Parts: sequence; C-alpha cells; structure tokens
Amino acid sequence: MTGKRVTKTEQITRLAKREYLPMVATIAMWAVFVAAIGHADTARLLAAVTMMRAAQMLTKLATPLVLKRRLHAAKEIRRQAKRAALLMQAGAFTVSVLLVALLALAMDMIGQQKIAAFIPFVAIGMPARYLRFADVRTASPYYRLALAVSGLVLVSLGWAAGWHAAALGLAFGAREWAAFAVLRWWPRASKEPNTPVNEPLHFPEVARTTAIVGRRMLTYRLTKSLLAPFGPIGNIAARTGRGLKLHSKLEPYIPHHFGGFLLFSLVTFGIAIFLALRSGEPAAMIGAAGLAQISAASTNVLLLWRYLPSRDNEAVEDDDDDDE
Repeated sequence: MTGKRVTKTEQITRLAKREYLPMVATIAMWAVFVAAIGHADTARLLAAVTMMRAAQMLTKLATPLVLKRRLHAAKEIRRQAKRAALLMQAGAFTVSVLLVALLALAMDMIGQQKIAAFIPFVAIGMPARYLRFADVRTASPYYRLALAVSGLVLVSLGWAAGWHAAALGLAFGAREWAAFAVLRWWPRASKEPNTPVNEPLHFPEVARTTAIVGRRMLTYRLTKSLLAPFGPIGNIAARTGRGLKLHSKLEPYIPHHFGGFLLFSLVTFGIAIFLALRSGEPAAMIGAAGLAQISAASTNVLLLWRYLPSRDNEAVEDDDDDDE
C-alpha cells in the first residue's frame, strides 16, 4: 500500500504540533527549575535525567511498533502480542533498574552526591514508561506534548508549594505517570497500520525492528547531542532535521559493520567516563551523560545485531517515541 506523499507545508505543520509545542513546554519547565533551585542544581538534575535515559536506551525494545501492526488482527493475536510485549518490557525494566542503581552508586563514589540523590526521584517514572511501551493505546505521536505539558504543570505546582530540589525531581518523574494516564484514556480513532500482521508476536520480530530503528535513529541522536551546547536553538535544529527526515539521509554514512558500531560505542563511553572523572562541574556531567546515552543507544543495536538485516530495506515506521 502506497502512502500519500506529505508536502513540506504539512511536514512543518506536523513539526509544530509534535515538536515545537512540546519543546516550548519543556523549555518553560526547565526555566521553572532554574528559578526554583538555581542553575547548578538544575544542571545536576539534567545530568541525572540523561543518565537514566542512557539505561533506558540500552534496554529499549520497539514493542509499540510491532503492536501497532496488529491493531486490527484477530482478538487472540492481539492478546498474545500484549502479553508478550509486557513480558519483554518487564525484563527490560528489571535490567534498567539495576543499571540505574549502579549509576547512582557510581555517582556517589566519584563525589557527585547531589546527582546520586536526584536519580531515585526522577526514576519514579520508569515503570510508567515501560508499561506504556507494552500498551498500543498509549502509542501516540503526541506523547512528547503530553509529557512536556504534564511536567510543566507538576513542576510549577511543586515550585508554588515551596518544594525542595529532591521533591521537584519527584515531580519531574511523576510526569511520566501523568502522560501515561492522558494517553491511555484519551479517545482517538486507530488508523490502519502500514504493515498489518495477523501472526503471534515473538522476540525476533521485536529485536529486528528495534535494531533497524535504533540504527536509523543514531544519526539523529548524535546530531541532537552535538547541537546541545547551543541550547534551545540546537534542539530546534535537531528536531526540525528529524521532522524533515534528514537523519534518514545521513544513515547510510554511519557504520554498517559490527566492528564500526563496537568502536563507536567504546569511544563515546570512554569519553563519557573521562569527562565524569576529569571534572566534577555540572556542565561536564551533562556532557558525560549525553555521551553515555549515545553509547547506550549504539550498544542497544549491537546487542541485537544478529537480528539485523544485512542491509535494511525493510519497511519500518519511524519511532515517534524518542527521548525528549
């Protein structure tokens, strides 16, 4: 089935709804943090959040995409797929919790006690994210909008109530649950999937889809990290490039061999460790966490490499659920 060609005007309109509005709300939320707890602690909080996302990137499984393929499958197929997705996400969540606990311990050991103290509070939203990955009714291109607005509201309420820094971190984590609830019960019509499937769901399909999307998205995540020093302007540039599918044009130039991916993962992780140990400044910790996140995204592809087609010509929908 051939999809309707999307014009540039339609792409920009979609960008405004899916990218720019969430970005404005996210910038406003971080501005509230700065006003409430100061620049230094806000940077430490951001480092803690980015480290948590690194654990999530490492364990990410693209179950929403394979569940959407079964939207109109037989009832028993949909039930089996949901059970399988829940089981896979439960395993991914368990590994993530262990990784986040190790990260908190590592931060404490290198003298970053404030970052270590933030991690358990922001991690309160992790169960909601993994639950959402196993529920097709919460798979939405407007997830970032629901998440950003929920975060702005909860953090603003916490600031108004005079909460201290750790409690505001808890409000940040709680936004995942608020966004989950909004998407779970928000009524909307389901559209026909691009690649409908009426077969039981098994791990190889999830692994193949995750690896394909992870490799395609790596250029976007790298671009976003490189543009991060430019603040909101850099974020807007990265999001615009993604909305216009520019990252897919760069994808052929990234490594397509196991050795290249392995080297990329090791180098980025090594630089992340160097930054974390060399400087205890909040800005350096944000940079280290960002590099760790890129390394984790690359390692996720490496772990699933055996399921990756030799050259990915497979029709796979883009992943709407990116780290925000």
